[in-house]
Amino acid sequence: MMTRFIFLLFLLLGLVCKQAESFPSQTNTPEVMFGSVADRVLKLEIANTPSTRATGLMYRTKLGEDEGMLFVFPKPDYLNFWMKNTLIPLSIGYFSEDMRLLESFDMKPNQTDEVYNGTKPAMYALEVNQGWFAKHKIGKDAVLTLERKVSAKD
Repeated sequence: MMTRFIFLLFLLLGLVCKQAESFPSQTNTPEVMFGSVADRVLKLEIANTPSTRATGLMYRTKLGEDEGMLFVFPKPDYLNFWMKNTLIPLSIGYFSEDMRLLESFDMKPNQTDEVYNGTKPAMYALEVNQGWFAKHKIGKDAVLTLERKVSAKD
């Protein structure tokens, strides 16, 4: 009986540890800044797998003022985002392979009527609280600088 209990305890512990791997780690959260403007730093979650890119910021009820999600794709493409099940008003910026801002959009929460289509091939998309780009005067051709390299995983 005790052996069975210990086995179940280890099994449960293993499942909890595996589940915890899917949550972003605060110590492993990369930061981003634009150009050399150090006061425009964001803490990011990385969405670089098909699963994390599909889920994005769905079902969240808040996003910190200087937090965001960076979507990383395997190669440049025409990106399309929508706000299905996304409860927070967001802005999205599409970035080229060389990390230059191509365009940004303010997106309406929790709807599927509007799709935010990129007009140029992009390899990265950055979601932040709505108005963040405008508030910090981050416009076309601003350069996204990551503290470490990120890449897409399939």
